[in-house]
Amino acid sequence: MNTIHDFILYSLKDEPIGETAHFIWYITDIGIAALFRGNKNFKMYNLYVEKEAKNISLDISKEEKEYCEIEDKKLFLFYS
Repeated sequence: MNTIHDFILYSLKDEPIGETAHFIWYITDIGIAALFRGNKNFKMYNLYVEKEAKNISLDISKEEKEYCEIEDKKLFLFYS
């Protein structure tokens, strides 16, 4: 495992900053993580992520987005 994955996994132990229909949202040392709820496919979650971020007052439209699979977790990581 690499250091970035360690930072992310450690942050997922903290309280989330919000929850939406398809994601649980966390602040990490790297940026904002949107942890997938369930195990649906990437394409479906990719359609919902920006819309659901707005539902909890996050503007991620100008952030870099990276898809990650760490252990058994799937998430999007948003960072500048």
